[in-house]
Amino acid sequence: MSRRLCALILALLGGVSPSAGADVVDKVQARYDATRDFTASVRQELVLASAGKTSTASGSVAFQKPGRMRWTLTDGAAQVIVADGTTLWFYEPQEHQVLKAPFQAAFRSTTPISFLTGVGRLRDDFDVTVEPGDLGRLVLRLRSRTGDGELGGLRLTVDADSYDIVGAEVTDPVGNVTRVQFSSLRRNVGLPADTFHFEVPPGVDVVEAPIGN
Repeated sequence: MSRRLCALILALLGGVSPSAGADVVDKVQARYDATRDFTASVRQELVLASAGKTSTASGSVAFQKPGRMRWTLTDGAAQVIVADGTTLWFYEPQEHQVLKAPFQAAFRSTTPISFLTGVGRLRDDFDVTVEPGDLGRLVLRLRSRTGDGELGGLRLTVDADSYDIVGAEVTDPVGNVTRVQFSSLRRNVGLPADTFHFEVPPGVDVVEAPIGN
């Protein structure tokens, strides 16, 4: 799942003028420049292309700059993804296994989700297309400027008034799609450091993730 969260939606649609689009990008960036941390409820939908199956789960997310994240899904297939700024932990309780990887390898500035962790910057790291969305929202389609299809990109849905991110959709290189919706978002709540601490449960295997070039 951590890879799918960093996968690409390649966008072909337009609908907002270049000047208006640039203004939206600047306002979204400014909103997150002023955001030290945030929490939200999350609903996730995963579409497995090869199997033709869709699964859903819900839970909570927490982000804190720089480079901290906790993604906890409990209603559905349980998952915990924690980034503490140094290490990324990906835990699936039903598998009795934890995947461990260096944070810098998982969240380079050219990785789309790096924006949410405060590592990347929209204008510097991505090509962005902005288009109108539904219900007073705007859609930002991001593509990494590295052109690396494995890293991919991200589609963000933002509130047109607050410029908060309220949804995202990502697609991995084999066509699996992950959609998430955020609600009850709270900014700058002063999250304690232990929010982003992960303790390996007893009896669970730890697997070191292979690191690419």
